[in-house]
Amino acid sequence: MINLAISLGIGVVLFAAIALWLSPVAAIIPALGVSAIAMFFLSRRVAKRVEVALAEVVPLLQARKVDLARRKLEGIKEQYGRWQFLLEGQLDAQLGMIEYLQMNWDQALPKLEKGKWRNWTALMCIGAIHFRKGRKEQAWEAFDKAANAAHKEVVIYGVWAALLVRDNQRAEALKVVARGLKSQPDSQLLKDLKQKVANKKKIKPKMFGEQWFQFFPEDMAKEMLMRGRRGGQPGMAQPRMGARSAPRR
Repeated sequence: MINLAISLGIGVVLFAAIALWLSPVAAIIPALGVSAIAMFFLSRRVAKRVEVALAEVVPLLQARKVDLARRKLEGIKEQYGRWQFLLEGQLDAQLGMIEYLQMNWDQALPKLEKGKWRNWTALMCIGAIHFRKGRKEQAWEAFDKAANAAHKEVVIYGVWAALLVRDNQRAEALKVVARGLKSQPDSQLLKDLKQKVANKKKIKPKMFGEQWFQFFPEDMAKEMLMRGRRGGQPGMAQPRMGARSAPRR
């Protein structure tokens, strides 16, 4: 990307200068060092600018100004996407999350796929889409990748196990819960889930709290309808746009 090209260019210039003055062998280490330093500072500069721009997107989503938030993200991608390695994919994943929360599964999937590398949230959404479409093996594969990317995120094992139970695979669900407890042995959620799965009890989304709605916004719509009848006013799940979604510095 552009930052990499600039950093390498600086290194090449320094290499040529030292090679002419001393020798090519003496130029290798200084050139590599300067390239690495230049890459670090250029990446940090872009990361700070992207973080500021992303901070303007969250209030738009909270205000339900989805089209405006989408245009803002597309503008960020156009302006900064080519500068930093993996940044364009990360921004595509954010755009995919917006489509996902609007329940536009077919539009969300290709965008999420572009930004799925080490992005457990995107991988979970991809898995949930495959499950809805009846592509169960692809769903389990996506959840497995999500667990590998963020093995301490309890919700990954919870959602994965809950869907396995829906697919009448309680034995596999218990294996998934055990895998989660290995990473987070003190998780009360996973302990409760293990008991429910083992005792063949129904897994209700409410045991996962608001995190469930991030991956199943259709259940949020049902919950809003039910609470509306009772006079409640639930919040809306938002895509994560915090530090983990920003490019690495």
